[in-house]
Amino acid sequence: MPFRTVLFDVDGTLLDTREFVLAAFEHTLSTNGLPVPSRIELAKLVGPPLESLYARLAAPGEADRLTAAHRAFQKEHLDLSVAYEGAADVLRELHGRGLRLAAVTSRSGMTSRRTLELAGLLTHLEAVISAEDAPALKPDPAHLRAALTALGAGEEDVAMVGDTPVDIEAGKALGAFTVAALYGFHGEEVLRAAPDASMTSITELPGLLA
Repeated sequence: MPFRTVLFDVDGTLLDTREFVLAAFEHTLSTNGLPVPSRIELAKLVGPPLESLYARLAAPGEADRLTAAHRAFQKEHLDLSVAYEGAADVLRELHGRGLRLAAVTSRSGMTSRRTLELAGLLTHLEAVISAEDAPALKPDPAHLRAALTALGAGEEDVAMVGDTPVDIEAGKALGAFTVAALYGFHGEEVLRAAPDASMTSITELPGLLA
């Protein structure tokens, strides 16, 4: 099918933020005297909003405070986020085809745009929709619709690319063609969300959208 718009998750899809995200969890939990799960377990949690994750890891009443601490740590450690190899070339190629490109992330705008900029990817994206920019987060498609509104694009001929089940679920709720990034936080577990296609490297994406 011809595509007009491609929406990307950020962490685990465009950016290798494994250290950026997991170190923030470890720091926040340990400095607050809370148990720190293994990195394997923490990686499985990534995807839903931070507030909901900290409500599970600690207590609902502590979620906002711990989320703020998590984001503060990340703001001071932007260097832990890097682009996946080939990501800039892929965005450049898709943009050259005339596709509209945007990023949709559950991460705060406090760091999302800046990490994309430092990684050399922001220039290829027409919009970045962060946690504060829509009334509901993935798997609700509200964030995706906010991105389409920012682009002035319709809901037809859209592809959604992400590495977590909530990315795929949000894409499906929108009616988008969904592509799972198997190299991200959830690995092949994301296939349980039944994406339309999958890839082991972002460099495969242009071929999937041809």
